[in-house]
Amino acid sequence: MEQFIYRDENVSLDATGTRSVLLDGDEHFHLSRVLRIRTGEEVLVTNGAGKTLLCVVRSVGKDRTVCEVVREHDNLNSPRREFCIAVSLLKPVSKLETAVEKCTELGAAGFLLFKSERTETVRPRLDRLEGIVRSAVKQSLRCRIPVLTFVENLGEAAAKGRSYDEKIVLHEKSENMISSHLSRMDAESSVIAMIGPEGGFSEAEIAFLNGNGYRSLSLGKARLRSETAAITIASLLSVY
Repeated sequence: MEQFIYRDENVSLDATGTRSVLLDGDEHFHLSRVLRIRTGEEVLVTNGAGKTLLCVVRSVGKDRTVCEVVREHDNLNSPRREFCIAVSLLKPVSKLETAVEKCTELGAAGFLLFKSERTETVRPRLDRLEGIVRSAVKQSLRCRIPVLTFVENLGEAAAKGRSYDEKIVLHEKSENMISSHLSRMDAESSVIAMIGPEGGFSEAEIAFLNGNGYRSLSLGKARLRSETAAITIASLLSVY
């Protein structure tokens, strides 16, 4: 079943008590021209904030589609744990885009993008990343659109993580394994996971993060690329 994203203001209620959702713009184009969905077919629509509606397509016009709501779901396909992936800007930008796409599919609630000592000069396009996130939400049938936040440096990134129950930084030299720590963690505690650039964090940066409440943890003996580490930790956080 295909999923689309709707705006809350496009939900209406008629005199008989029937709720309808209007899809327009890119969502209508994708439904009608790309997927060629027809009247009578069932689709899912989400507002990207936790609500998903099972609908039947009632009409497909030139510039809009009208769907009748059959059933409502809250937090459909959401992991129990809220987690944020904080990753240094990566070069080429395609690595960052891959990490954002796959971590969205795995249920990340947000992304924190920052510069660190070893970050190479790169200028990712926010509008492109937002488009990748929306597409991944629809592909994976998730119901929440992750928030993308850019900050200038590691200090600002560390400060953004203060509200999370658990704060971790991936560090290949740590003797503490991530799997052991996650198995003891409350399944509903929120987590921010900090991932460095290619070449990793410097020892001074690790010390800074440790001093700000971030626990150093290792994914294992293998040396992973930053985007692989991001996807791996997102996979673990989505199931533990």
